[in-house]
Amino acid sequence: MLGHPIQMGAMQSVTESWQAAQRLEAAAAWQQAQPLYASILAQEPDHVPARLRMSRLEQFADRYGPARAHALHAAGAVRRGIGVRNIGYVSGRLLDFAEEGEVALLIMSADWRDPEVIRHSPALAQHLWLSGRYADALRLLDAIEPLITPHPLLHLTRANVLRYLGDMPAAERHYEACLALSPGMADAHWALATHSRANPPLSRLPRLQRALQDASDDAARAHLLYARFREHDDAGDTAAAWDALSSGAALMHRRDAFCARLEAEMLETLMDAPVASPGSGDATGPRPVFVVGMPRTGTTLLDRVLGNHPQVHSLGERNDLAAAISEASGHFFHPALRSGVPELMEMAARADVGERYLRRVRRDAPSVSHLVDKNPLNLFCIPAILRALPRARVLVLRREPMDACFSNLKELFQGGAYPYSYALEDLAGHCRNVRRWTAHWARVAPESVRVVDYEALVRDPASVAASLLPFLDLPAHASLHDIAGNTAPVSTASSSQVREGVHQRAVGAWRRYEAQLQPLREMLGEHA
Repeated sequence: MLGHPIQMGAMQSVTESWQAAQRLEAAAAWQQAQPLYASILAQEPDHVPARLRMSRLEQFADRYGPARAHALHAAGAVRRGIGVRNIGYVSGRLLDFAEEGEVALLIMSADWRDPEVIRHSPALAQHLWLSGRYADALRLLDAIEPLITPHPLLHLTRANVLRYLGDMPAAERHYEACLALSPGMADAHWALATHSRANPPLSRLPRLQRALQDASDDAARAHLLYARFREHDDAGDTAAAWDALSSGAALMHRRDAFCARLEAEMLETLMDAPVASPGSGDATGPRPVFVVGMPRTGTTLLDRVLGNHPQVHSLGERNDLAAAISEASGHFFHPALRSGVPELMEMAARADVGERYLRRVRRDAPSVSHLVDKNPLNLFCIPAILRALPRARVLVLRREPMDACFSNLKELFQGGAYPYSYALEDLAGHCRNVRRWTAHWARVAPESVRVVDYEALVRDPASVAASLLPFLDLPAHASLHDIAGNTAPVSTASSSQVREGVHQRAVGAWRRYEAQLQPLREMLGEHA
Protein backbone atom coordinates (compact mmCIF):
# COMPACT_ATOMS: atom_id res chain seq x y z
CA MET A 1 0.00 0.00 0.00
CA LEU A 2 1.15 3.56 -0.74
CA GLY A 3 0.66 4.58 2.86
CA HIS A 4 3.67 2.54 4.01
CA PRO A 5 7.34 3.28 3.26
CA ILE A 6 8.86 1.13 0.56
CA GLN A 7 11.70 -1.11 1.64
CA MET A 8 14.47 -0.65 -0.93
CA GLY A 9 16.79 -3.51 -1.68
CA ALA A 10 20.47 -2.76 -2.03
CA MET A 11 20.44 -4.02 -5.59
CA GLN A 12 17.50 -1.91 -6.78
CA SER A 13 18.63 -0.16 -9.94
CA VAL A 14 18.45 3.57 -10.60
CA THR A 15 15.86 2.93 -13.30
CA GLU A 16 13.70 0.85 -10.98
CA SER A 17 13.93 3.45 -8.22
CA TRP A 18 13.03 6.23 -10.64
CA GLN A 19 10.01 4.38 -11.99
CA ALA A 20 8.81 3.54 -8.48
CA ALA A 21 9.27 7.15 -7.32
CA GLN A 22 7.34 8.45 -10.32
CA ARG A 23 4.45 6.10 -9.56
CA LEU A 24 4.37 7.32 -5.99
CA GLU A 25 4.36 10.96 -7.06
CA ALA A 26 1.53 10.26 -9.48
CA ALA A 27 -0.41 8.96 -6.48
CA ALA A 28 0.51 12.11 -4.46
CA ALA A 29 2.64 9.98 -2.10
CA TRP A 30 5.47 12.49 -2.03
CA GLN A 31 6.91 11.52 1.33
CA GLN A 32 7.29 7.94 0.14
CA ALA A 33 8.85 9.06 -3.16
CA GLN A 34 11.57 11.17 -1.54
CA PRO A 35 13.66 8.25 -0.13
CA LEU A 36 13.68 6.67 -3.56
CA TYR A 37 15.09 9.82 -5.15
CA ALA A 38 17.62 10.00 -2.33
CA SER A 39 18.68 6.42 -3.08
CA ILE A 40 19.20 7.40 -6.73
CA LEU A 41 21.45 10.29 -5.70
CA ALA A 42 23.39 8.02 -3.37
CA GLN A 43 24.31 5.96 -6.43
CA GLU A 44 24.49 8.80 -8.99
CA PRO A 45 25.01 12.20 -7.30
CA ASP A 46 24.76 13.98 -10.67
CA HIS A 47 21.41 12.45 -11.65
CA VAL A 48 19.82 15.74 -12.75
CA PRO A 49 16.14 14.65 -12.89
CA ALA A 50 16.39 13.26 -9.36
CA ARG A 51 18.01 16.51 -8.19
CA LEU A 52 15.12 18.48 -9.69
CA ARG A 53 12.52 16.25 -8.07
CA MET A 54 14.27 16.46 -4.71
CA SER A 55 14.35 20.24 -5.04
CA ARG A 56 10.59 20.30 -5.57
CA LEU A 57 9.89 17.90 -2.72
CA GLU A 58 12.03 19.97 -0.37
CA GLN A 59 10.01 23.00 -1.45
CA PHE A 60 6.77 21.19 -0.64
CA ALA A 61 8.24 20.63 2.83
CA ASP A 62 9.18 24.35 3.04
CA ARG A 63 12.91 23.66 3.35
CA TYR A 64 14.48 26.46 1.34
CA GLY A 65 18.17 25.65 1.83
CA PRO A 66 18.07 21.99 0.67
CA ALA A 67 15.72 22.86 -2.20
CA ARG A 68 18.12 25.53 -3.44
CA ALA A 69 21.17 23.27 -2.95
CA HIS A 70 19.65 20.54 -5.14
CA ALA A 71 18.93 23.09 -7.90
CA LEU A 72 22.48 24.46 -7.79
CA HIS A 73 23.94 20.92 -7.85
CA ALA A 74 21.81 20.11 -10.90
CA ALA A 75 23.12 23.24 -12.64
CA GLY A 76 26.70 22.25 -11.89
CA ALA A 77 26.13 18.80 -13.37
CA VAL A 78 24.65 20.23 -16.57
CA ARG A 79 27.59 22.61 -16.93
CA ARG A 80 29.85 19.53 -16.81
CA GLY A 81 27.86 17.99 -19.65
CA ILE A 82 25.67 15.67 -17.54
CA GLY A 83 21.92 15.68 -18.10
CA VAL A 84 21.96 18.41 -20.74
CA ARG A 85 18.55 17.21 -21.90
CA ASN A 86 17.18 18.87 -18.74
CA ILE A 87 18.90 22.23 -19.20
CA GLY A 88 15.68 24.21 -19.65
CA TYR A 89 14.11 22.72 -16.53
CA VAL A 90 17.26 23.46 -14.53
CA SER A 91 17.48 27.10 -15.66
CA GLY A 92 13.81 27.58 -14.87
CA ARG A 93 14.29 26.08 -11.43
CA LEU A 94 17.20 28.44 -10.73
CA LEU A 95 14.91 31.40 -11.39
CA ASP A 96 12.69 30.19 -8.54
CA PHE A 97 15.61 31.05 -6.24
CA ALA A 98 16.43 34.39 -7.95
CA GLU A 99 19.73 32.89 -9.13
CA GLU A 100 19.94 34.99 -12.29
CA GLY A 101 23.73 34.82 -12.38
CA GLU A 102 23.67 31.01 -12.28
CA VAL A 103 21.07 30.98 -15.06
CA ALA A 104 23.30 33.08 -17.30
CA LEU A 105 26.38 30.99 -16.47
CA LEU A 106 24.53 27.76 -17.24
CA ILE A 107 23.14 28.89 -20.59
CA MET A 108 26.14 30.85 -21.81
CA SER A 109 28.49 27.92 -21.09
CA ALA A 110 26.33 25.42 -23.00
CA ASP A 111 27.06 24.21 -26.54
CA TRP A 112 24.36 25.99 -28.50
CA ARG A 113 24.75 23.49 -31.37
CA ASP A 114 23.81 20.58 -29.08
CA PRO A 115 20.42 19.19 -30.21
CA GLU A 116 19.22 19.13 -26.59
CA VAL A 117 20.13 22.77 -26.12
CA ILE A 118 18.39 23.63 -29.37
CA ARG A 119 15.29 21.75 -28.20
CA HIS A 120 15.15 23.91 -25.08
CA SER A 121 16.16 27.14 -26.85
CA PRO A 122 12.76 28.93 -26.57
CA ALA A 123 12.81 28.46 -22.79
CA LEU A 124 16.52 29.27 -22.52
CA ALA A 125 16.16 32.54 -24.41
CA GLN A 126 13.23 33.48 -22.20
CA HIS A 127 15.19 32.62 -19.05
CA LEU A 128 18.05 34.83 -20.19
CA TRP A 129 15.82 37.87 -20.60
CA LEU A 130 14.08 37.10 -17.32
CA SER A 131 17.59 37.26 -15.83
CA GLY A 132 18.13 40.68 -17.38
CA ARG A 133 20.57 39.35 -20.00
CA TYR A 134 18.82 40.85 -23.01
CA ALA A 135 21.83 41.03 -25.35
CA ASP A 136 22.73 37.43 -24.50
CA ALA A 137 19.16 36.36 -25.24
CA LEU A 138 19.41 37.93 -28.69
CA ARG A 139 22.77 36.25 -29.27
CA LEU A 140 21.27 32.88 -28.41
CA LEU A 141 18.34 33.48 -30.76
CA ASP A 142 20.71 34.54 -33.55
CA ALA A 143 22.72 31.36 -33.08
CA ILE A 144 19.75 28.99 -32.88
CA GLU A 145 17.41 30.27 -35.57
CA PRO A 146 19.60 29.25 -38.58
CA LEU A 147 19.73 25.70 -37.20
CA ILE A 148 15.98 25.01 -37.01
CA THR A 149 12.78 25.60 -38.91
CA PRO A 150 10.98 28.84 -37.96
CA HIS A 151 9.53 28.53 -34.46
CA PRO A 152 6.75 30.75 -33.05
CA LEU A 153 8.15 30.76 -29.51
CA LEU A 154 11.51 32.04 -30.73
CA HIS A 155 9.74 34.91 -32.50
CA LEU A 156 7.66 35.63 -29.38
CA THR A 157 10.73 35.73 -27.16
CA ARG A 158 12.64 37.93 -29.60
CA ALA A 159 9.65 40.30 -29.76
CA ASN A 160 9.54 40.58 -25.98
CA VAL A 161 13.27 41.25 -25.74
CA LEU A 162 13.16 43.89 -28.47
CA ARG A 163 10.18 45.51 -26.77
CA TYR A 164 12.05 45.72 -23.46
CA LEU A 165 15.05 47.18 -25.28
CA GLY A 166 12.85 49.84 -26.90
CA ASP A 167 12.89 48.66 -30.54
CA MET A 168 9.12 48.91 -30.97
CA PRO A 169 8.75 48.41 -34.75
CA ALA A 170 10.97 45.30 -34.72
CA ALA A 171 9.07 43.91 -31.74
CA GLU A 172 5.78 44.28 -33.61
CA ARG A 173 7.20 42.50 -36.67
CA HIS A 174 8.21 39.51 -34.58
CA TYR A 175 4.86 39.35 -32.78
CA GLU A 176 3.26 39.21 -36.23
CA ALA A 177 5.77 36.55 -37.35
CA CYS A 178 4.86 34.48 -34.30
CA LEU A 179 1.16 34.69 -35.08
CA ALA A 180 1.76 33.84 -38.73
CA LEU A 181 3.30 30.55 -37.57
CA SER A 182 0.86 29.94 -34.72
CA PRO A 183 -2.40 31.90 -35.24
CA GLY A 184 -3.93 30.62 -32.02
CA MET A 185 -1.09 31.53 -29.63
CA ALA A 186 -2.94 33.45 -26.92
CA ASP A 187 0.19 34.92 -25.31
CA ALA A 188 1.22 36.51 -28.61
CA HIS A 189 -2.22 38.05 -29.25
CA TRP A 190 -2.22 39.55 -25.78
CA ALA A 191 1.37 40.80 -25.99
CA LEU A 192 0.77 42.47 -29.35
CA ALA A 193 -2.45 44.11 -28.17
CA THR A 194 -0.66 45.59 -25.14
CA HIS A 195 2.30 46.66 -27.28
CA SER A 196 0.75 48.68 -30.10
CA ARG A 197 -2.53 49.87 -31.57
CA ALA A 198 -3.95 48.11 -34.60
CA ASN A 199 -3.86 50.10 -37.82
CA PRO A 200 -6.61 50.37 -38.93
CA PRO A 201 -8.50 49.95 -35.64
CA LEU A 202 -10.03 46.51 -35.03
CA SER A 203 -8.16 45.01 -37.99
CA ARG A 204 -6.77 42.31 -35.68
CA LEU A 205 -10.18 41.37 -34.33
CA PRO A 206 -11.18 38.64 -36.85
CA ARG A 207 -8.12 36.49 -36.14
CA LEU A 208 -8.51 37.17 -32.43
CA GLN A 209 -12.06 35.87 -32.58
CA ARG A 210 -10.95 32.74 -34.43
CA ALA A 211 -8.30 32.11 -31.79
CA LEU A 212 -10.89 32.60 -29.04
CA GLN A 213 -13.23 30.07 -30.63
CA ASP A 214 -10.41 27.51 -30.75
CA ALA A 215 -8.99 28.23 -27.27
CA SER A 216 -8.56 25.03 -25.29
CA ASP A 217 -8.40 26.31 -21.70
CA ASP A 218 -9.39 29.21 -19.47
CA ALA A 219 -5.87 30.65 -19.32
CA ALA A 220 -5.76 31.01 -23.10
CA ARG A 221 -9.30 32.39 -23.19
CA ALA A 222 -8.42 34.98 -20.55
CA HIS A 223 -5.38 36.17 -22.52
CA LEU A 224 -7.47 36.48 -25.68
CA LEU A 225 -10.29 38.31 -23.91
CA TYR A 226 -7.85 40.81 -22.41
CA ALA A 227 -6.39 41.28 -25.89
CA ARG A 228 -9.89 41.85 -27.27
CA PHE A 229 -10.50 44.43 -24.55
CA ARG A 230 -7.40 46.33 -25.68
CA GLU A 231 -8.46 46.27 -29.33
CA HIS A 232 -11.98 47.56 -28.61
CA ASP A 233 -10.68 50.09 -26.06
CA ASP A 234 -8.20 51.50 -28.59
CA ALA A 235 -11.03 51.79 -31.10
CA GLY A 236 -13.23 53.67 -28.62
CA ASP A 237 -15.88 50.92 -28.39
CA THR A 238 -16.18 50.94 -24.61
CA ALA A 239 -19.26 48.68 -24.46
CA ALA A 240 -17.57 45.84 -26.34
CA ALA A 241 -14.31 46.49 -24.47
CA TRP A 242 -16.00 46.20 -21.07
CA ASP A 243 -17.76 42.99 -22.12
CA ALA A 244 -14.40 41.42 -23.02
CA LEU A 245 -12.67 42.74 -19.89
CA SER A 246 -15.35 41.57 -17.47
CA SER A 247 -15.43 38.12 -19.11
CA GLY A 248 -11.65 37.76 -18.93
CA ALA A 249 -11.51 39.01 -15.35
CA ALA A 250 -14.20 36.51 -14.34
CA LEU A 251 -12.07 33.67 -15.69
CA MET A 252 -9.06 34.88 -13.75
CA HIS A 253 -11.09 35.44 -10.59
CA ARG A 254 -12.11 31.77 -10.60
CA ARG A 255 -8.43 30.75 -10.77
CA ASP A 256 -6.97 32.96 -8.03
CA ALA A 257 -8.51 33.37 -4.57
CA PHE A 258 -8.22 36.60 -2.58
CA CYS A 259 -9.69 37.82 0.72
CA ALA A 260 -9.32 41.51 1.61
CA ARG A 261 -10.38 40.85 5.21
CA LEU A 262 -7.58 38.35 5.81
CA GLU A 263 -5.13 40.73 4.13
CA ALA A 264 -6.24 43.53 6.46
CA GLU A 265 -5.76 41.30 9.51
CA MET A 266 -2.20 40.39 8.51
CA LEU A 267 -1.37 44.01 7.78
CA GLU A 268 -2.67 44.96 11.21
CA THR A 269 -0.19 42.52 12.75
CA LEU A 270 2.68 43.81 10.62
CA MET A 271 1.96 47.44 11.51
CA ASP A 272 2.94 46.66 15.09
CA ALA A 273 6.49 45.76 14.01
CA PRO A 274 9.24 47.97 15.45
CA VAL A 275 11.61 49.79 13.11
CA ALA A 276 15.32 50.51 13.32
CA SER A 277 16.67 54.02 13.66
CA PRO A 278 17.11 55.55 10.20
CA GLY A 279 20.72 55.59 9.07
CA SER A 280 21.86 53.00 11.60
CA GLY A 281 23.70 49.91 10.47
CA ASP A 282 26.49 49.49 7.95
CA ALA A 283 27.12 52.82 6.23
CA THR A 284 29.33 51.35 3.51
CA GLY A 285 28.21 50.44 0.02
CA PRO A 286 25.27 51.73 -2.00
CA ARG A 287 22.05 52.90 -0.40
CA PRO A 288 19.04 50.76 -1.39
CA VAL A 289 16.02 52.67 -2.68
CA PHE A 290 12.80 50.65 -2.90
CA VAL A 291 10.11 51.90 -5.27
CA VAL A 292 6.84 50.21 -4.32
CA GLY A 293 3.10 50.59 -4.58
CA MET A 294 0.19 48.98 -6.33
CA PRO A 295 1.28 48.05 -9.87
CA ARG A 296 0.37 50.43 -12.69
CA THR A 297 0.55 53.45 -10.40
CA GLY A 298 3.75 55.00 -11.72
CA THR A 299 6.43 52.76 -10.21
CA THR A 300 8.12 52.21 -13.57
CA LEU A 301 7.92 55.92 -14.36
CA LEU A 302 9.59 56.93 -11.09
CA ASP A 303 12.21 54.21 -11.56
CA ARG A 304 13.08 55.68 -14.98
CA VAL A 305 13.26 59.20 -13.54
CA LEU A 306 15.64 58.18 -10.75
CA GLY A 307 17.63 56.03 -13.16
CA ASN A 308 18.60 59.18 -15.06
CA HIS A 309 20.77 60.27 -12.12
CA PRO A 310 24.46 59.39 -12.69
CA GLN A 311 24.83 58.06 -9.13
CA VAL A 312 21.83 55.72 -9.41
CA HIS A 313 21.57 52.25 -10.93
CA SER A 314 18.17 50.61 -11.43
CA LEU A 315 18.03 46.90 -10.68
CA GLY A 316 14.59 46.55 -12.24
CA GLU A 317 12.01 44.20 -10.76
CA ARG A 318 14.08 41.73 -8.77
CA ASN A 319 13.25 39.16 -6.11
CA ASP A 320 16.45 39.61 -4.10
CA LEU A 321 14.73 40.73 -0.89
CA ALA A 322 12.46 37.68 -0.81
CA ALA A 323 15.45 35.45 -1.58
CA ALA A 324 17.51 37.01 1.23
CA ILE A 325 14.72 36.45 3.76
CA SER A 326 14.27 32.88 2.48
CA GLU A 327 17.99 32.13 2.78
CA ALA A 328 18.23 33.59 6.29
CA SER A 329 15.06 31.93 7.60
CA GLY A 330 15.39 28.61 5.81
CA HIS A 331 11.75 28.92 4.69
CA PHE A 332 10.24 29.99 1.39
CA PHE A 333 9.21 33.64 1.62
CA HIS A 334 7.02 35.49 -0.87
CA PRO A 335 6.11 39.18 -0.52
CA ALA A 336 2.42 38.47 -1.17
CA LEU A 337 0.62 38.18 2.15
CA ARG A 338 -0.16 34.62 3.17
CA SER A 339 -0.05 32.39 6.21
CA GLY A 340 3.25 32.62 8.06
CA VAL A 341 4.40 35.91 6.55
CA PRO A 342 4.42 37.87 9.85
CA GLU A 343 6.71 35.26 11.39
CA LEU A 344 9.07 35.36 8.43
CA MET A 345 9.04 39.16 8.49
CA GLU A 346 10.37 38.88 12.01
CA MET A 347 13.40 37.13 10.53
CA ALA A 348 14.26 40.36 8.74
CA ALA A 349 15.43 41.72 12.07
CA ARG A 350 18.44 39.48 11.69
CA ALA A 351 21.44 41.40 10.46
CA ASP A 352 22.35 38.80 7.88
CA VAL A 353 19.13 39.43 5.91
CA GLY A 354 20.39 42.89 5.03
CA GLU A 355 23.88 41.57 4.37
CA ARG A 356 22.55 38.82 2.12
CA TYR A 357 20.40 41.29 0.21
CA LEU A 358 23.24 43.75 -0.36
CA ARG A 359 25.58 40.95 -1.39
CA ARG A 360 23.05 39.80 -4.00
CA VAL A 361 22.32 43.22 -5.52
CA ARG A 362 25.97 44.29 -5.63
CA ARG A 363 26.90 41.38 -7.91
CA ASP A 364 25.53 42.94 -11.09
CA ALA A 365 25.63 46.60 -10.11
CA PRO A 366 28.17 49.19 -11.22
CA SER A 367 29.99 51.41 -8.76
CA VAL A 368 27.22 53.82 -7.77
CA SER A 369 25.97 55.32 -4.53
CA HIS A 370 22.31 54.24 -4.88
CA LEU A 371 20.54 51.10 -6.14
CA VAL A 372 16.84 51.23 -7.06
CA ASP A 373 14.84 48.05 -6.46
CA LYS A 374 11.52 48.47 -8.26
CA ASN A 375 9.37 45.51 -7.32
CA PRO A 376 5.79 46.54 -6.45
CA LEU A 377 5.38 43.30 -4.46
CA ASN A 378 7.81 44.66 -1.87
CA LEU A 379 5.10 47.10 -0.75
CA PHE A 380 4.14 44.89 2.18
CA CYS A 381 7.79 44.27 3.06
CA ILE A 382 8.28 47.79 4.43
CA PRO A 383 8.77 46.64 8.06
CA ALA A 384 11.27 44.02 6.90
CA ILE A 385 13.14 46.62 4.84
CA LEU A 386 13.30 49.11 7.70
CA ARG A 387 14.65 46.50 10.14
CA ALA A 388 17.10 44.69 7.86
CA LEU A 389 18.26 47.73 5.87
CA PRO A 390 17.95 50.82 8.08
CA ARG A 391 19.83 52.98 5.53
CA ALA A 392 17.24 52.17 2.88
CA ARG A 393 14.72 54.64 1.55
CA VAL A 394 11.23 53.59 0.46
CA LEU A 395 9.23 55.54 -2.12
CA VAL A 396 5.56 54.54 -2.23
CA LEU A 397 3.58 55.50 -5.31
CA ARG A 398 0.02 56.61 -4.59
CA ARG A 399 -2.48 57.10 -7.39
CA GLU A 400 -6.06 58.37 -7.33
CA PRO A 401 -7.97 55.25 -6.15
CA MET A 402 -10.37 54.88 -9.09
CA ASP A 403 -7.53 55.19 -11.60
CA ALA A 404 -5.35 52.86 -9.54
CA CYS A 405 -8.03 50.19 -9.35
CA PHE A 406 -9.03 50.47 -12.99
CA SER A 407 -5.42 50.29 -14.15
CA ASN A 408 -5.07 47.03 -12.18
CA LEU A 409 -8.37 45.63 -13.42
CA LYS A 410 -7.44 46.02 -17.08
CA GLU A 411 -4.02 44.41 -16.69
CA LEU A 412 -3.58 40.65 -16.98
CA PHE A 413 -0.79 39.87 -14.53
CA GLN A 414 1.41 36.86 -15.12
CA GLY A 415 2.34 34.09 -12.73
CA GLY A 416 -0.66 34.50 -10.42
CA ALA A 417 0.55 37.89 -9.20
CA TYR A 418 -1.97 40.38 -7.75
CA PRO A 419 -5.02 38.06 -7.47
CA TYR A 420 -7.12 40.92 -6.04
CA SER A 421 -7.21 42.61 -9.45
CA TYR A 422 -9.97 40.58 -11.11
CA ALA A 423 -13.08 41.53 -9.07
CA LEU A 424 -14.36 44.98 -8.12
CA GLU A 425 -14.99 44.03 -4.49
CA ASP A 426 -11.46 42.63 -4.13
CA LEU A 427 -9.96 45.70 -5.80
CA ALA A 428 -11.79 48.03 -3.45
CA GLY A 429 -10.78 46.06 -0.36
CA HIS A 430 -7.15 45.84 -1.39
CA CYS A 431 -6.99 49.53 -2.28
CA ARG A 432 -8.38 50.49 1.12
CA ASN A 433 -5.80 48.23 2.79
CA VAL A 434 -2.97 49.78 0.78
CA ARG A 435 -4.05 53.35 1.58
CA ARG A 436 -4.11 52.61 5.32
CA TRP A 437 -0.81 50.71 5.17
CA THR A 438 0.91 53.50 3.24
CA ALA A 439 -0.34 56.24 5.57
CA HIS A 440 0.82 54.27 8.62
CA TRP A 441 4.43 53.86 7.49
CA ALA A 442 4.70 57.41 6.17
CA ARG A 443 3.60 58.55 9.63
CA VAL A 444 5.74 56.28 11.84
CA ALA A 445 8.90 56.28 9.68
CA PRO A 446 8.95 59.63 7.81
CA GLU A 447 12.76 59.65 7.63
CA SER A 448 12.67 56.41 5.62
CA VAL A 449 9.30 56.29 3.83
CA ARG A 450 8.02 58.92 1.44
CA VAL A 451 4.72 58.90 -0.47
CA VAL A 452 4.85 60.10 -4.08
CA ASP A 453 1.58 61.08 -5.78
CA TYR A 454 1.33 59.82 -9.35
CA GLU A 455 -0.72 62.83 -10.45
CA ALA A 456 1.93 65.26 -9.18
CA LEU A 457 4.68 63.20 -10.83
CA VAL A 458 3.12 63.32 -14.29
CA ARG A 459 2.01 66.95 -13.92
CA ASP A 460 5.43 68.29 -12.88
CA PRO A 461 8.04 65.52 -12.98
CA ALA A 462 10.99 67.88 -12.71
CA SER A 463 9.77 69.42 -9.43
CA VAL A 464 8.83 66.06 -7.91
CA ALA A 465 12.19 64.57 -8.85
CA ALA A 466 14.04 67.56 -7.38
CA SER A 467 12.06 67.28 -4.14
CA LEU A 468 13.06 63.63 -3.70
CA LEU A 469 16.82 64.10 -4.04
CA PRO A 470 17.46 65.48 -0.51
CA PHE A 471 15.35 62.66 0.96
CA LEU A 472 17.47 60.14 -0.93
CA ASP A 473 20.71 61.95 -0.07
CA LEU A 474 21.50 62.59 -3.72
CA PRO A 475 22.98 65.77 -5.24
CA ALA A 476 20.91 67.90 -7.59
CA HIS A 477 20.87 66.85 -11.23
CA ALA A 478 19.05 68.38 -14.19
CA SER A 479 16.76 66.65 -16.69
CA LEU A 480 15.87 63.67 -14.54
CA HIS A 481 12.35 63.82 -15.96
CA ASP A 482 13.53 63.20 -19.55
CA ILE A 483 12.77 59.49 -19.45
CA ALA A 484 12.47 59.25 -23.23
CA GLY A 485 16.26 59.57 -23.30
CA ASN A 486 16.71 56.71 -20.85
CA THR A 487 17.78 53.72 -22.96
CA ALA A 488 17.88 51.13 -20.18
CA PRO A 489 15.69 48.04 -20.76
CA VAL A 490 12.18 47.98 -19.29
CA SER A 491 10.68 44.56 -18.52
CA THR A 492 7.44 45.60 -16.79
CA ALA A 493 3.85 45.88 -18.00
CA SER A 494 4.66 49.52 -18.87
CA SER A 495 7.52 48.59 -21.20
CA SER A 496 5.84 50.04 -24.29
CA GLN A 497 4.07 53.06 -22.75
CA VAL A 498 7.09 54.34 -20.80
CA ARG A 499 9.00 54.90 -24.06
CA GLU A 500 6.59 57.74 -24.84
CA GLY A 501 7.93 59.98 -22.09
CA VAL A 502 5.99 61.61 -19.26
CA HIS A 503 2.37 62.47 -20.05
CA GLN A 504 -0.95 62.95 -18.25
CA ARG A 505 -3.20 60.97 -20.58
CA ALA A 506 -3.83 58.25 -17.97
CA VAL A 507 -5.13 60.69 -15.35
CA GLY A 508 -8.87 60.14 -15.02
CA ALA A 509 -8.80 57.21 -17.48
CA TRP A 510 -11.42 55.37 -15.43
CA ARG A 511 -14.06 57.93 -16.40
CA ARG A 512 -14.41 56.35 -19.86
CA TYR A 513 -16.00 53.45 -17.98
CA GLU A 514 -17.72 55.52 -15.30
CA ALA A 515 -21.07 53.74 -15.54
CA GLN A 516 -19.54 50.26 -15.39
CA LEU A 517 -17.24 51.24 -12.51
CA GLN A 518 -19.91 52.90 -10.38
CA PRO A 519 -20.13 49.84 -8.07
CA LEU A 520 -16.38 50.12 -7.47
CA ARG A 521 -16.74 53.78 -6.60
CA GLU A 522 -19.42 52.96 -4.05
CA MET A 523 -17.28 50.17 -2.55
CA LEU A 524 -14.32 52.53 -2.16
CA GLY A 525 -16.52 54.94 -0.23
CA GLU A 526 -14.60 57.89 1.16
CA HIS A 527 -11.41 56.72 -0.58
CA ALA A 528 -12.98 57.50 -3.97
